[in-house]
Amino acid sequence: MVGVTATAERPVTAARKDNYMHGLDLLRVVGSCAVVLTHLIAWFRVYDRDLWLVSWTEHAIVRPLHINEDMHFLGVAIFLVVSGVVVTHVADREAPGQFLRRRVVRLIPLLWAVTLVSWIALKLGAHYSTVEPAAAGIGDLFSNMVLAAFFIKPPVILIGVTWTLLIQVGFYAYVAATIPVLRRKPWIPPLAAAPLCFVVILSTFDLEVPALGQIGGLIGYLPLLCIGQLVSLVHSRKISPLVGTAIGAAHFAVVVWVDKLYRYAGMGEAIPRTLLIAILLTVLLVRMDGPVCRSAFIKNWAKRTYAVYLVHMLAMYPLFQLLLPHVDGTLLVVLGLVSVALLTEVMHRFVEAPADRAIRKWERRHRERREAGRVG
Repeated sequence: MVGVTATAERPVTAARKDNYMHGLDLLRVVGSCAVVLTHLIAWFRVYDRDLWLVSWTEHAIVRPLHINEDMHFLGVAIFLVVSGVVVTHVADREAPGQFLRRRVVRLIPLLWAVTLVSWIALKLGAHYSTVEPAAAGIGDLFSNMVLAAFFIKPPVILIGVTWTLLIQVGFYAYVAATIPVLRRKPWIPPLAAAPLCFVVILSTFDLEVPALGQIGGLIGYLPLLCIGQLVSLVHSRKISPLVGTAIGAAHFAVVVWVDKLYRYAGMGEAIPRTLLIAILLTVLLVRMDGPVCRSAFIKNWAKRTYAVYLVHMLAMYPLFQLLLPHVDGTLLVVLGLVSVALLTEVMHRFVEAPADRAIRKWERRHRERREAGRVG
């Protein structure tokens, strides 16, 4: 998701079609399905409702792969590794300022919109989270909009999955700061990140200051993005597979160590194995380039996976709660998925896509004014 020239920013160019990693679109779709399925199954378990999908997932996916129950962490692992691949790929053609602007516009408008809708829904009595309506005030709304709610005790979290955005923001800042080095010596930033993560986690472990302990816990996920960065660098032939594997092994070792230390917030006993599956899927699919990956259906779905990630519980849970006594489980799932698709489409069309067009239009005008000033 950059290079420094004599001017402040390198001219923005369209993504080169021959460089586009179509397989990652399919992987995003897989990741979004895994996340939605995990939280869908979790709801049925909480309310002790029988559903064939729960037992099918257990027998067809969880047990054969020996991963966490209900596929916990698989979707998150896929999204974080893929984010590391994509961010590193685009950083090769964006200047640091442009890189950060685009990442902010990619995350913030949709986060604000979904957070506001979630807060309103909660106040209207929609049961989609463990937060009590009376506990969520205006201050909590704004703290969730800036992702500060995770550092406040007691936390009032409107969208539970947004904790991963904190990890991504930290990685964006690291990539932006290391872009010049990433271009000249691409192996240095991912290599330096491994001991950096280790030191931060070790120094913040079990501290009495909750906010610092929370930071240490979040840093424990940063190696997933660094592994994605290594996949991107190997794929683009900027580092050798041997170098990428060696540095990746160091990051994987940090993950295993953190798993022993924190248990990754109780996500399950099979975190390293689940991450390994996410890495293997990424390595296999990053080079995939066939009619399925290139299909308009997969491409459009991939563009909406961030919206799916943010809205799926908000779209499903209130509907499940409302229809629970009256509707068969399979029909309930179908209706829930339809509601996810509809809310996703609304948020993508009216928030996410317009924000992306606006920043690109602003960049184009800014570049034209700068070039006109040079000519003048």
